[in-house]
Amino acid sequence: MTKFERRRPRPLRRVVVTGMGAVSSLGAGVDQLWQRLLAGESGIRTAENLPAGTINATIRGDVDDDQVPNRFLEGKTLRNTSRFARFAVEAAGEALIDAGLIDAETFEPTMSLERAGAVIGTCGAGVHDDFLAAWESYKERGMRGVPTHLHVSFPHNLAGYGIQARFGMGGPSLTLTTACATGAQAIGEAFEEVRDGRAPVMIGGATESTHHPMYAAGFAVMRALVSDSNDEPTKASRPFDATRAGFVLGEGAAMLVLEDLEHALARGARIYAEVLGFGTSNDAYHPIAPLPDGSGGARAMQSAIDDAGIAPDAIDHINAHAASTPAGDLAESEAIRRVYGERAATIPVTSVKGALGHCMGASGALETIAAVRTIAEQTIPPTLNYQNPDPAVGLDIVHGAPRQTEIDVVAKHSFGLGGQNACLILARYDPDR
Repeated sequence: MTKFERRRPRPLRRVVVTGMGAVSSLGAGVDQLWQRLLAGESGIRTAENLPAGTINATIRGDVDDDQVPNRFLEGKTLRNTSRFARFAVEAAGEALIDAGLIDAETFEPTMSLERAGAVIGTCGAGVHDDFLAAWESYKERGMRGVPTHLHVSFPHNLAGYGIQARFGMGGPSLTLTTACATGAQAIGEAFEEVRDGRAPVMIGGATESTHHPMYAAGFAVMRALVSDSNDEPTKASRPFDATRAGFVLGEGAAMLVLEDLEHALARGARIYAEVLGFGTSNDAYHPIAPLPDGSGGARAMQSAIDDAGIAPDAIDHINAHAASTPAGDLAESEAIRRVYGERAATIPVTSVKGALGHCMGASGALETIAAVRTIAEQTIPPTLNYQNPDPAVGLDIVHGAPRQTEIDVVAKHSFGLGGQNACLILARYDPDR
């Protein structure tokens, strides 16, 4: 037998957030997203391509393409990049500028990013926008109707490629899709790449384009979309409210720069927050419905807390998944009670889906940005449209106005179809921790 000496594993690194970027129905950029969340504004409106009579839900949280600057792609590359990937590159570029890793004027790296990588999530990628259009063209014109760039536009990994190619990031690369848990899970996986010493810098985030009518149609036939507020779009998504009746589709992209603390300090980077832990689980119960007792989600929440090396009592705030569905919001409430016991009713909880709708894979990433800004500014954005407390929920739902309070540690939940659960633990950066 060959004898060898196995090297000791590297010590775990501390991981901090040093940059953020976003594209959403509230506008392009993190500042627009954050300020409009605090102001209680909604990005949900009537969707022109969902006419009444063909579908029972005619509203959506769409990104206004005219507001997306597309600063980092040009010419043929821009034309041949799918909409979901364009969102991703724009958000990633903003995050890298925010982190000081690319120049705000030239858009070129300020230092080598060869070892940096990305974990990017998406649910639908460009299947609806690109593949369905190409299929219709193929039926009419045969092979001549198929774009030559089809197979380098719609696949899920092309958003990650677009980011890493544009900014010269040759490090770890992963694309994942875990339904509505995708965004938080992508950030969690990127966190582990940095924590384990495989890369000094990672971009973690997710992107989604849902404006094709088939995206909504698929959920409409499942009776998952809210259909009682077509005439009042901004009042449709009602997380945790007793009258909640389904979710509203949204879209967008959010990217976070996750960095080895020593690497960040060495270059004098601004630190927004620290990522302490990540947990994931599966309900193993039903492809659509969550476990009613919340035990599946609770496993991910407890796993993240254990991974962070803290006690449940350390959690000061919960940024919830809460998509505004009758079963899902209640199951999440049950999961919170399982993990936090008697404290559950006193922990401030918010959901930003009242303002953005459910952005599918991108939801968890957009919401993580809100959670990080909550820590940085010690302010919790309100849950839009929470007016009728549900006794079965029984939580302290922040609503009506932002709440300023002392926040050291935040738990971010994301749950999705197929029983997918993911949870992040984020904290105020403390150099003495």
